Amino acid sequence: MRLLLTLALGALGGAVFAFIHFPAPWLAGSMIAAILAVLFGLKLWVPNAVRNAAFIILGVQIGSSVTMETLTTAARWPLSLVMLAVTVTMVTAACYMFYRRIRGWPVADALFSSLPGALSLVVALADDAKADMRRVIIAQSIRLFFLVAALPLVINSLSTRPASQAPPGASVWWEIALVVAASATVALLLERLRIPAGLFVGAIVTSALFYLGGVAHGALHAPVLILANIILGTSLASRFQDFTMGELLHALGDGIAGFAIALVLSVLGAILASVIAGLPFAQTLLAFSPGGLDVMTVIALALHLDPAYVGAHQLARYLAMSLVIPPLTAYLLRRRLPPPGGTPDKD
Repeated sequence: MRLLLTLALGALGGAVFAFIHFPAPWLAGSMIAAILAVLFGLKLWVPNAVRNAAFIILGVQIGSSVTMETLTTAARWPLSLVMLAVTVTMVTAACYMFYRRIRGWPVADALFSSLPGALSLVVALADDAKADMRRVIIAQSIRLFFLVAALPLVINSLSTRPASQAPPGASVWWEIALVVAASATVALLLERLRIPAGLFVGAIVTSALFYLGGVAHGALHAPVLILANIILGTSLASRFQDFTMGELLHALGDGIAGFAIALVLSVLGAILASVIAGLPFAQTLLAFSPGGLDVMTVIALALHLDPAYVGAHQLARYLAMSLVIPPLTAYLLRRRLPPPGGTPDKD
């Protein structure tokens, strides 16, 4: 019953946003409606199995949008990926200095609130480091909220692509069913093997292979994709479930300031990547925005940008952070632990 209530609220928010022609309406609208419901005391719930099914469905649709043109332009991606690495480093350093020097937060709180993306990894490491989990999760969630709520409007105003796509080719039900079954199998296998972002990546890659190979044609029906977006949007809102309105208002200023710092640096990095690699700025901006692989790629699909490019950059960010963050945080936190009878190192 709680799941039906959650999806109904998300559908209502999505329908309102679709009615006013908001970009990516079913994702942004469902998230905002669910967050408002949570803040007013309603208990919402999206089971992991349902969320995973939505990831697979969205991954299949994103994979179906990969074309030979995408693979041709991929030759220009390395330059963009280098700029992404520089940008992520600058965002982390700048946000850390703000939280540590200006706001006076402890090292662990400042560090884990500053890392852009890879939220599940960041939360796990923050918990191990005994950071203030409410402070970290609120800072990260506020950033993601503003990205999902506002970024589609900005991207839509910048994009030179038409607002609508050509209608997809006729879908053959058994071809779509085959793609979904194969994508789900690979995705669940990668998830079980604990491959970073395996569930989403497995579905995208498997689907792309089927469509590039000419095995499948057409696309998933709109109601299925709308439901998957609603599930993703309400899942994002569940991160606010354990916070009171007072806690959010208290942390809002710091969260917005950190988001603003990250966004300004991401915009600068996206501009340079657009110039250097000769890619549309709207596309590089979405790829460089400090969100997550799933959310940013779904927004790319909804805004008719290249989801393969955006997904590749968000995945590269996730993989790099998965490799670099654990040893880096261990070094930084160990360096600042006080020796027996001594005082901690100062920044």
